[in-house]
Amino acid sequence: MNSAKVRNAYRQTEAQSNIHPVKLIHLMYERTLLHLEKAKDGVVTKNPQMRGENLGKAIAIITELFASVKDDDDSEAALFLKGLYNAILEELPKVSVSGDVEIVNQTISYIKRLKEVWEETAMVEMREEQGKSAPQPAIKKEVPAESYSADGEKIPARSLSFSI
Repeated sequence: MNSAKVRNAYRQTEAQSNIHPVKLIHLMYERTLLHLEKAKDGVVTKNPQMRGENLGKAIAIITELFASVKDDDDSEAALFLKGLYNAILEELPKVSVSGDVEIVNQTISYIKRLKEVWEETAMVEMREEQGKSAPQPAIKKEVPAESYSADGEKIPARSLSFSI
């Protein structure tokens, strides 16, 4: 590797390390959605390379999202996220064999909703925090969690607390 490539790699790594953790999670949700859409296109167009590469990238990001939930966090939100990510990580690899686009669509809907909640809570608080001079140690937000049963009926909202 020549020195220019090494310098560029170092600068890129340095720039990535300066990303606020809240923004990083948001970017991971966005990137996951992009790869899921491309994987879906690969399933629909019967392009195994497009399907496989993008499923693999989406799975890798979701694995990182799963790992970002603190192990010692037993809050309702953390348990929900761990369960959801785990379910996605069990189902999504099946698409490469079955070609079931509905699994991809369901995963897209889950990730879109998580991204929306993240934007409504953590991203807003991050912006508010950046406006203050003293940094806050953690971001917590109570949000109503809308849930739906297997037959599509709305389950009454509960309060979830997200913390990073």
